[in-house]
Amino acid sequence: MTDTEIETYRQRLNSLTASCTDKEPEPSIKDELKKLALEVGASTYVLWVHPNRSRVNSTKADTSELIKNIHQALQTASMSNMCGAATKGYAIATEASKSAAKASKSASIQFWIAASVALASMVAAWVAAIRN
Repeated sequence: MTDTEIETYRQRLNSLTASCTDKEPEPSIKDELKKLALEVGASTYVLWVHPNRSRVNSTKADTSELIKNIHQALQTASMSNMCGAATKGYAIATEASKSAAKASKSASIQFWIAASVALASMVAAWVAAIRN
């Protein structure tokens, strides 16, 4: 899911939430929330553990639970996108660091080559001066 899609779904959720009242919302709003939940991959059920911990039961989510589940699914998608962007940034920084290290090594090698050539030139000039 892209950031644009997430924002579109978030705006739909906000408009549906704004149309809810303290009383039980209209069935059409609840149906729209269920439809939105299915679109974003949110659960339309609530799981709960039986008091004696012998089994897990599920019931259909009410309006507030649907809103919570949709919001959580959108938050998860946002975090996933941010982690993907951070991973790409890390990969770019790592490659840049490797390139800088290679450039530094290359510069070091070039320095030693230039120093060796200068030393050889100096020795050659010294030898020529001694012969004359």
